Amino acid sequence: MKLNTFGDSWTEGVGGNLFEEDGVSTLEEKTKIRHKYSWPKQLAEILDIDCLNYGVGGSSNKLIFDMICGYIDRNIIKENDLVIIMWSSSLRDELPFFPPDNEWHSWSKRHTDKKYLYDPILQLKKGENELYDKLKIQYKEWYVLNLYNQNYYNMINQGYVLYLQYMFKNLGIRYLFCDAFDNMIDRYISKEIDKSDLIDIKHYWGLKTNTFRGFLENFNRNDIWQDYKKPNSFIGTHPNKTGYKLISEEIYKFLIENNILNYNLKEKLNIII
Repeated sequence: MKLNTFGDSWTEGVGGNLFEEDGVSTLEEKTKIRHKYSWPKQLAEILDIDCLNYGVGGSSNKLIFDMICGYIDRNIIKENDLVIIMWSSSLRDELPFFPPDNEWHSWSKRHTDKKYLYDPILQLKKGENELYDKLKIQYKEWYVLNLYNQNYYNMINQGYVLYLQYMFKNLGIRYLFCDAFDNMIDRYISKEIDKSDLIDIKHYWGLKTNTFRGFLENFNRNDIWQDYKKPNSFIGTHPNKTGYKLISEEIYKFLIENNILNYNLKEKLNIII
């Protein structure tokens, strides 16, 4: 059994040790440092198994989903392996009713407002119409303030989870879902589209109720976040090594309580091959 983990910067291990990161210059060196202090690395040490950390900072849920499916398709993830997915923010997913803009971006929450705003991080390509480029960003802000509806994401996210759950069970792959800093499925999901009863809650830490950001915030400790010497610096930051250690211990506890490490029974299906 080996541990395969997927997610965004919270899985990659961003913030684990900024002092060491500042001492290197290349992305490859920074990634090695992040992995060294990440929760996947610390969990693998508890389990005494090998770990492959596929977390990539800024990943959308669609990117995470596609990456996992690709690795299963190429038989990189095998029967009896353990897969842990820490989902990112739903608002990082590209929307079919927006034009493709070749733009790497992130959606994020304001701490003083429940509504969402668009945060452009890196513009890869600008068009020849400068005004149109600016209007695209402004429209995305207008969209979240006037048209945004969580039900769209609830439907998409249920699809991601149930597809992978189906595949993991029928391939004999041990698995666990959890959320980094946004709830994958809203606790107030509309009854008309709610299929979350089909999700095996023994394989989903904090379904509808908690994220690992919320889990850490409940400790009310500054020393578990990056730049912990600054008052209330945990707002909008990542965990440090100690914070990731707490996450690894909580995940281990959940794995044991729900007997996931011993789960390797394939579903019996009548599949025509």
